[in-house]
Amino acid sequence: MILQCFIILLLCKQSLSATISPNGFNQQCTSQTVSSSLTYVVDVSGSMSDDLYQLKLVNRWVLDRVSAQFPCGVRTYTMVEFNDPEIGPTRVTGSRAEFADYFNNLYANGGGDCPELAMGGLELGLKRSPDNSVIMVLTDASAKDYNDTTLMNNIYTLVASTRSQVFFLITGLCDGLDDPRYLAYRDVASKSFGHVFHINLSEMNNVFYYLDFILSRPVNTSRRLYSVEYNGGYNSGQFIVAELFSKVIVMTDGLISAIFILGPDNNLIPTETVVSENWGSVHVVKNPPNGTWTINCDGAGRYALTVQGLDATNTSATTDCSKCHPNATCVESSGRKECHCNDGLIGDGFVCQDIDECAYSWTHNCSGSCVNTYGSYRCECALGYIKNPSDICVDIDECSDRNLSSCHPLANCTNNHGGYLCTCPYGYYGDGHNCEVNECLTGVCGQNMDCAKSKGYYNCFEPCSNYVSLDDPWRSIHRGYGYNCDSWLSGWYRFIGAGGNRMTESCVPEMHCNTDAPIWINGTHPLEGEGIVNLTACSHWNRDCCYWKSNVQIKACPGGYHVYKIDGVPFCQSAYCTDPAISKDECLCSEDEECRIIDGKNKCVCKNGREIYDIEDLNLDLQCGTERITASFHTCQLRNLHLNVSNINLQDNTCIGFPDMNNTGVISATTSLQAGACGNYLVNNGTHATYGNRMYVRMQTDEIIIRNYEVVLEFSCSYPLDLQLSLDPLIPIVSSVIVTIEGKGEFKAQMVLYKDESYTSQYEDGGIGLSTKATLYVAVSLEGENSFQYVLVMKDCFATPSKDFYDPVKYYIIQNKCPNRRDRTISVKENGVSQQGRFSVQMFKFVGDYNSVYLHCEASICDTTREMCKPSCSGLRSSFHQNNKDAFVLGYGPIVASRSADDSTSDATGIHALWTTLLLSLLCFKNFF
Repeated sequence: MILQCFIILLLCKQSLSATISPNGFNQQCTSQTVSSSLTYVVDVSGSMSDDLYQLKLVNRWVLDRVSAQFPCGVRTYTMVEFNDPEIGPTRVTGSRAEFADYFNNLYANGGGDCPELAMGGLELGLKRSPDNSVIMVLTDASAKDYNDTTLMNNIYTLVASTRSQVFFLITGLCDGLDDPRYLAYRDVASKSFGHVFHINLSEMNNVFYYLDFILSRPVNTSRRLYSVEYNGGYNSGQFIVAELFSKVIVMTDGLISAIFILGPDNNLIPTETVVSENWGSVHVVKNPPNGTWTINCDGAGRYALTVQGLDATNTSATTDCSKCHPNATCVESSGRKECHCNDGLIGDGFVCQDIDECAYSWTHNCSGSCVNTYGSYRCECALGYIKNPSDICVDIDECSDRNLSSCHPLANCTNNHGGYLCTCPYGYYGDGHNCEVNECLTGVCGQNMDCAKSKGYYNCFEPCSNYVSLDDPWRSIHRGYGYNCDSWLSGWYRFIGAGGNRMTESCVPEMHCNTDAPIWINGTHPLEGEGIVNLTACSHWNRDCCYWKSNVQIKACPGGYHVYKIDGVPFCQSAYCTDPAISKDECLCSEDEECRIIDGKNKCVCKNGREIYDIEDLNLDLQCGTERITASFHTCQLRNLHLNVSNINLQDNTCIGFPDMNNTGVISATTSLQAGACGNYLVNNGTHATYGNRMYVRMQTDEIIIRNYEVVLEFSCSYPLDLQLSLDPLIPIVSSVIVTIEGKGEFKAQMVLYKDESYTSQYEDGGIGLSTKATLYVAVSLEGENSFQYVLVMKDCFATPSKDFYDPVKYYIIQNKCPNRRDRTISVKENGVSQQGRFSVQMFKFVGDYNSVYLHCEASICDTTREMCKPSCSGLRSSFHQNNKDAFVLGYGPIVASRSADDSTSDATGIHALWTTLLLSLLCFKNFF
């Protein structure tokens, strides 16, 4: 008797002794409570590699959570492997670290046919696991041994005797959902109060949220109240709550569209949804009353329901709430007190620690980086993003401000999600962060030489003496099908031999030239003395003679042959074809020329009547744009006058002419719409801004000096400085009126309606109805590279009840540049100080039979270098010069005043973010010298 008492005292002392939780916290364990033991029955056949990797991740997460909530618990971990035909081995441990080693040693191999021995593996798992275990069967196949009657009866007996729950995680099937090899899973799961999760591999973490809820409670604390399976449609059932439970848990399996739970009083019971996925859900009812309950549900296909009652957990039970952790809440449930860790923390209520939501990708919703904080976490934007006023990460437009990007000043900046791309403009060489003039595109080597560019230098060479010969007879257009491919070609080549010495200039039938997709030249070969020319190579495939095209450079060499600069092919099999029958005496002209018989000989002349004979007839095409001016020549005219097509520049000789990339026979020089750029001059007469420059064209000569002349052409573009805008926010399509006047340039302005004073959120979508208590926030802005010198001045902004800009019924918001002082709701935030004007006004309705409001603005562009642009509105009205010449009106509307007296918000049913484009008539002047 004394010995027995001693043993009892020793055991009590051990149960009360201080222990160390798995996370390092000292815990006085007053009661030794454990969670359910966990068993994995794992398919290790060859197709399971990806599944095993994901399983290791989510298992580590769920065991971390269970251990934190049961720091004094002792549970058994069991691992059972099955393959085909082997079942086993089985490993059992009470150590999490050793169990992790079991996972690390799982290796997928073998297998063969689709179904696997899943039921044999489950039987072994049931035999080796403690009672009341949670058993997870993971496989990507149906059950091969489902029809073994003895085996299945043994499984049903073990399920009943051990009261273990069996969950199947199925990531693949050998046949459909009605296959008996799959239905066997559902049968076992139903009998064990488990579930079948038929999921994609990416959904496994959601299943483990479900598993966390099952495991994170003491063993032997639940009662099985109800289980049923339906075959689609609306169904209803009842169950009885006869004991005192802290919670009732309703779990679903399958596709259920609606579920309603009615208590004993036949009223709808509110539930907390813990998990909600297309394959199942978990709903919790706290402090359920005793009596008969009803559950109604509607679903598709086979679906099942289970209901369990849960006793109050004794891991957190206490008689004194002061024993709860400072970051825990003491909750009385069914007459018992429990300590529960607050949101964002985890533990048994006596010890609570922070949950690191950032440790796993599925435990936070950050699109960028996740930063853990005590009890929560915060999302930081990824590189290239910034938070907007709504705390949402939005892309930074690095290209909107040169200080935000590292692009070279000459480079083009292209914004993309999370970053930007720098590219050197045509005519320059580099990676976009460093750009230097590409001398090879300036004609520095002349028309007869090719140029190789590298960083810091260039090299001129003669293609006619630097080529590789191709003497393949199979390239002849007369050859049939073959398997040849020119993917390896890169550089200058000359065709020789029986196949022909020139590429063919007509479409070649598919499956000729010993290849699938023959390549031919879409154009005419150059003549000797014309230098290197660009032509298009076409590949005939899929019944399209030019299914794929690329640029090929060709030069006619002394001796009557041609050389070709070629860079590979788009796909194999495709190859370049030659025609031995082509005569080298044909009239071969450039893209912008045509062949004519003149004085009995074939000669190339300009197409479309552009041929000229005197220098005074030389044509200059001028384009006046919102951001740049482009002056262009037709190269055939320059060649006819013996002018150098590769030696053209503007007033600033670093701004040179470049040939058009589309091989249209045009060479152009471009300057930004800025004073001083490329030698631009600017004249402002108060009504128009005129930009001018000169283009220089030199004679073609092989001498090192010249005494005759060079051609100088002076050109200019004139832009009016007055404009009129109208705001029409109802139609969710860009509304514009295009006024085209030949030879004119264009400025661009926009007018936008915003939802609030931050001027960041534009109205979108359909029509708009606003309360008369709402506020309109309007912005008018100017675009274009020239706008650094100019600011926008809103002269008159007013409302009309119709779309007519000149409607006599109008209400002025801004008049003579100043706000209407009689209306205290009007606020002008910005006018005459930048490229943007902003004002706000409270919504209103016109007196009379008017239901709509249209907004209009007349604005001018003010030159800050010539005058004071900011209006002075402290006393008398600002005066201004009204000039409506070259102005155009765009209508947009209406805004509808809401009749609801209760509607005090400024929200609208939606309005398109308005962009109004004004194409202003801008005069271009062209003078010849």
